[in-house]
Amino acid sequence: MDFSSGNVVKPAIARPEAAASADGGASVGASALLRGWREFRRSGAPARFLCFEEGGWVDVTGEAVLQLRPAFLERRAMAEAACGGREYLFDFLRMARIDADTGEEAALGWIDDRGACFFPAPDCGGRKRKRDGGDAPEEDEAESSSSGVDERSGEGRGADGAKRRSRARGSSAARLEPNDKYYQVVSKLFLSYGMEPRGAVITAVRKVTHAAWAREFQKQGQLLAAARGAAAGTPKFAWYGASADDVAAVVDGGFAKTNAPRLGPYKHGDGVHLSPPQYPYTSAMLTKADGSGEMHIVLCRVLLGRPEVVPAGSSQSRPSSDEFDTAVDKLENPMWYVVWSKDMDTRILPEYVVSFKCSKLQEMHESSEATSKPKKPSPAARDMFPTLIAEIEQMVPHKCDAVKQSYNSFKMGRVKKEAFIRFLRNYIGDKVLTAVAKKLRAS
Repeated sequence: MDFSSGNVVKPAIARPEAAASADGGASVGASALLRGWREFRRSGAPARFLCFEEGGWVDVTGEAVLQLRPAFLERRAMAEAACGGREYLFDFLRMARIDADTGEEAALGWIDDRGACFFPAPDCGGRKRKRDGGDAPEEDEAESSSSGVDERSGEGRGADGAKRRSRARGSSAARLEPNDKYYQVVSKLFLSYGMEPRGAVITAVRKVTHAAWAREFQKQGQLLAAARGAAAGTPKFAWYGASADDVAAVVDGGFAKTNAPRLGPYKHGDGVHLSPPQYPYTSAMLTKADGSGEMHIVLCRVLLGRPEVVPAGSSQSRPSSDEFDTAVDKLENPMWYVVWSKDMDTRILPEYVVSFKCSKLQEMHESSEATSKPKKPSPAARDMFPTLIAEIEQMVPHKCDAVKQSYNSFKMGRVKKEAFIRFLRNYIGDKVLTAVAKKLRAS
């Protein structure tokens, strides 16, 4: 993806289609069936069964539930039950409900008594299929995926999922005119929360258009709402920052890798880090200029489901239990949302790319890259900070946890003194630090 001038940005290099397997796809079907069997065995007792009908997930109710639950607990792969005056065959391995008269299929999912969710892959969700002679879409062979608590859903997702999406769906990033209402809204959101005072100048805003991705994203929201409640399925806006090449890759083919390495010891697990709308600078710190000196940040919608707190420096790479879907640095007013690799392909929807220049930020990046490996700070350098942090805690107590985490990394020698001070200035603000310094000098 090239972010040069022009109205529409298209992939710079065409990707060849994957060669068909020699066995005509039979091995893929066997693999999907085996995965379905593993999930069937892993699931607890189903508390709810749901089918995808008319664009949404609907609960299976009435006598059918009383027939399905015992069959499931007996580990029968299929069960017959009547719903709405029609007879159906429920296939637990393929996660499908089959109409006994027409052979038409609908996606089947369930939530067990522990809250773990088991649903087909998003591509399968709303497709109606004929078993005899009709079109057999590729989605029949797609693996199932949970609402985010399913460990197995990491297989074949992430980078592989993004590659599949890149091959199957075209991409478009149309450049918006400055008088466009979306340009104005997005640019105002970006500049109003600290970027304009830092000298940022927007050079372009592009709208990312992926109709198929949007449909998948919507289905994921429905899955989360069914599993966790309506609030869990409501998307939030968030900023994604990365190098120019990584941003281009996201616009072209979806999320294939995380930006956690750019955070170093400040990462909250090995997932995609996004910052809330009011913290664009946090994600802007993760950007890297292209050859023309432009940096690029993506405004996304993200589905968090039920997040858990993951501390800075953690190497966690998936939910700690079936109770959680994503991560945050703190539950109240988080600065980071973290989406795990297994879900980044379907839980994050890129919507706008903001291209900008910011000399202060670029100088900071260049200075950071030029510095050597951090050394352990001297005792004198360490001793000056506890008093400073104690004063900061009195003035902005809600920010002290993150400051202490950063200070611990500094004490352990994982972060240089200059980087720690830069973090304090960006996170606490010069106004508060100046007030603290004056107070300490007067004491």
